[in-house]
Amino acid sequence: MILALTLAIFWAMQIFAQLAFKWGSGDPRRWRTGFLAGNVVGASSIVFLMRIYALLPHNSNLAAVLAGSGGFVGSQLLLAWLFRSRLSARQWLGIALVALGTAVATLGGSTGHA
Repeated sequence: MILALTLAIFWAMQIFAQLAFKWGSGDPRRWRTGFLAGNVVGASSIVFLMRIYALLPHNSNLAAVLAGSGGFVGSQLLLAWLFRSRLSARQWLGIALVALGTAVATLGGSTGHA
């Protein structure tokens, strides 16, 4: 439960940072605000990333794939929706493959540690 909550907070912060960068890049008058918001929230999310590693002490690879892919897939989906990105079928497939790869890595088995 703690891991799921920590991941959700980390993903939300990473997604917010990406959205702030994109929003700020759309207009020179918003650039500084988007830059600052994205960096403050994105950099602060590292506290939760470190907690994720602490919660999975015997499987740092799983911690990395869960943290990185969740933020990536969430960002891709929200950027496409909010900013009406026209993704090709191959790009959608790539996003789906990242999600599938995360599932495979998560279900991949035990590390042998208790």
